[in-house]
This record gives sequence, C-alpha cells and structure tokens, in this order.
Amino acid sequence: MSRGFFYVKHYQSEQAIAVNQSTRQRIQKDSKAKVKKEKVLNQYRLYGLTDSEINAAKTLPVSAIGDSIMLGSSAYLKVLFPEMSIDAEVGRQVQAAPAIISQLKSSGKLANTVVISLGTNGPMTEADINGILDQLGTERQVFWVTAYAPGKAWIDPVNKLIHAAAKTHANLHVVDWYYLAGGNDDWFADDGVHPNDAGRPHYYTLIAKDVMQTLKK
Repeated sequence: MSRGFFYVKHYQSEQAIAVNQSTRQRIQKDSKAKVKKEKVLNQYRLYGLTDSEINAAKTLPVSAIGDSIMLGSSAYLKVLFPEMSIDAEVGRQVQAAPAIISQLKSSGKLANTVVISLGTNGPMTEADINGILDQLGTERQVFWVTAYAPGKAWIDPVNKLIHAAAKTHANLHVVDWYYLAGGNDDWFADDGVHPNDAGRPHYYTLIAKDVMQTLKK
C-alpha cells in the first residue's frame, strides 16, 4: 500500500474540524431559524441580486449537498430558493456525496442545478471529484463552493482540485468562498471556520449570485 494512501486515510479518519458543543448547537439553531423573509431578501438585494434574479430563484429547483457551513445558512438559502432541497450535516466529508446523489437520483429528486459545499472537513482526490461530476452528468449545472479553514493542510489541495476540475468540466462552476472569506476574521466564530452573523450573509449571497448570474448567461 502506498504512502499516499496512508496520508489520505490519516486525514479522513479524524474529525477534521472539531466542532464544540456550543458551535454545534448554534449551527443547528441557525439551520432552523424562523427568519424574516423580507429582511433576508433585502440582504440578497444589498449584496447584488436584482429583483429579476430573486423572482427567477423562487421557482428554481436546486439540490444542495454540504457540511456544517451550508447547514448554518440553510434557512437563509431557502428564503431565496424555496424549491431548494438541502442535505447538509456537521462533519461531512466529500466521500459521502456519491451515496447522497445516488439516493436523489433513484427517487427522481436530483435537480438540474446542484450546489456542493464540501471540502472543509478533509481531503479529496481527483478521482473523488471526477467521480461525483461523472455521476451528476454533463447536463446538470454544478456549483462547487471552495473550502475555508485556516491552518488545515488539505484546504489548498482541495481548492486546487475544484478549480482544476472546472477547467475540464464545462458544467462545473466555482463559488469561491475561500477567496471572498480570506482576511475577514470578523466573519467567523471563534474556530475561524464557521460564519457568524456578520459572515453568514456573505456566504449565502455569494452562492445565490453565482448560481443566478451563471444560469442567466
């Protein structure tokens, strides 16, 4: 067995991003928040979405797969995308995605627009990302959110793989959360990874803008 295999398995076997109890509770609370719809829609407008894009989002079916970063923004994403189904879980790694995609496919619930926010919790390989894209097919538009977790060794390799895959798959679009988040320490909880009230709007509006502006082209 190669050393590379042991390297990858070492990181996959550990809880990559430790989530303490208070942060876990906050994420769960945020995911079920009863948000004020018009206030959230105004945030989308403030961060650059037009009324026509907001109206188009109301009827757009989207399948979203993510980890705790997406989970914490799920209630806010659902305001803009009422037809979005979100499967997000604390600690999820990219290797969980194929089974979720298979289940969505078999139930006829896999939308033509797919958002993936995975990579924060551990490494992935070129085979991982290519396998997921092959599974989704070339007819779907796929939006992959880059990972942001300062100090974690796998983040740069993960993000390089996402960018590289976008160059060879015309239907893959990079939502560059890593680039936007960099240097904005005040956007995050004490762990420097999970967006707080100041950072969360930047995360979910970035996804929304990239999806709606790309599909409009």
